[in-house]
Amino acid sequence: MTWSHEVVIDAVVDEWILSHQAEMLEAMKRLIRIRSVGQGFFPGQAHPFGEGCAQAVDQTRELITMAGLQVKEHDYYGISAVYPGDTQRAISFFSHLDVVPEGSGWSFDPYDPFVKDGYLFGRGAADNKGAVIGVLYVLKFLRDHNIQLNHTVTAFFGCNEESGMRDVAYYLRSDTPSFSMVSDGFFPLGNGEKGILTADFVANVSDSNLLSFTAGELSNVIPYSASAVIRGFSALEVQSALGESFTVTESARGLRVETVGAGGHAAFPTGTINPIPKLAKALLECGLLTGKAREAAVFIASAFADYYGNGLHLDFEDEASGKTTHTTGIVRLTEGKLIVNVNIRYAVLANAQVLIDRMREVGAEYGFTLVNIEDNPPFYVPESDPIVQRLADLANHMLKTDMPTYVMGGATHARKLPYAVSFGPSRSDIGNPFPAGRGKPHQPDEALRLQDIWDSIKIYIHAVLMLDKMVD
Repeated sequence: MTWSHEVVIDAVVDEWILSHQAEMLEAMKRLIRIRSVGQGFFPGQAHPFGEGCAQAVDQTRELITMAGLQVKEHDYYGISAVYPGDTQRAISFFSHLDVVPEGSGWSFDPYDPFVKDGYLFGRGAADNKGAVIGVLYVLKFLRDHNIQLNHTVTAFFGCNEESGMRDVAYYLRSDTPSFSMVSDGFFPLGNGEKGILTADFVANVSDSNLLSFTAGELSNVIPYSASAVIRGFSALEVQSALGESFTVTESARGLRVETVGAGGHAAFPTGTINPIPKLAKALLECGLLTGKAREAAVFIASAFADYYGNGLHLDFEDEASGKTTHTTGIVRLTEGKLIVNVNIRYAVLANAQVLIDRMREVGAEYGFTLVNIEDNPPFYVPESDPIVQRLADLANHMLKTDMPTYVMGGATHARKLPYAVSFGPSRSDIGNPFPAGRGKPHQPDEALRLQDIWDSIKIYIHAVLMLDKMVD
């Protein structure tokens, strides 16, 4: 039976989703069990992002085939599912298979997924493997019901979203969608993303008693813990000075001091507690640092005392995207050089060069130079765009909400595509039921609200039918 747009009714969609929930859930678990953390970039090799990402591609290929859809290969930069239309013009979904490192502080094995109270737990559940399966089953619904479309519908599942987005750059060498929906955000619709500016502050602290300062693995993750090694003090006096929120242990090199915070995504720092400035401030205030390490700690404590640019003189906001935010996710001490990474999500109307100049000036006051500067410019589709309006209205209607479109600090594939928005599957109007620093993307105990996926499938099906009539 061939269906037209008009006969795809909600009752049919609801029944179909319900009948496939168990297999979708098992597919999500299969992906979560794979530790698809990018292991670097190896251009020209068979697996450009390492074995974990390659395993995720292999598993997804199997799932696409099982869904009865066409597979398009992208040389392990990702993989696509394809539902052919009457033309080659494409409406495309973009999701990603790679995940950030698990980090520490988990209450369970991050790669042993389970369901509890309507949530699926595991690294990558919310970011972004649940959405991968949701989108895949949107195409399966179209195929199962033989719905005739003018546009071909594709779904690209990339392997480098978290650390460079080389996956979508490779995709665009051979494919150019007419319109794209990125399933890595919130409903009703993200019509822009702030610019992302990263850099390293570097200072020489070789004359000090600071032997190590270590935290974080990725710039876009606020770490769960931070540690330092110092010398010249006894364990008893250091523990007494710092208090119970710090752990002091003796090591071969000196005293190791560790503290924890409430980590999270660098794009959404509000509500997190960054352990890096917390540790620097405590060591400084307790008089536990000598030489240039004191000045470096003053810089860290002041530069990252808030999340809104004040400490680095970057406090700029605009009406479209709100406040600039900043944080630090990585600190290392190597050969006497203290390296402090900064991750800035700047308002769409801010000037990146002005921000760079201000950081350079502030850092110099404390003996830091600014190196390894990378700017990822913002993108913005006006709220008045007809497709933006119609998609936002669709999501609000189906979710029975009245939420505005938004510009977010998070980076998705949308900023790399010619005409795209971020469109679900999460909801910003439903709070996180877990303790601070847990349950969200990039945090320990990451969890996905499964109802968000079931709702998003229904919204995406209607979106495809609507866009097939609107997109040139």
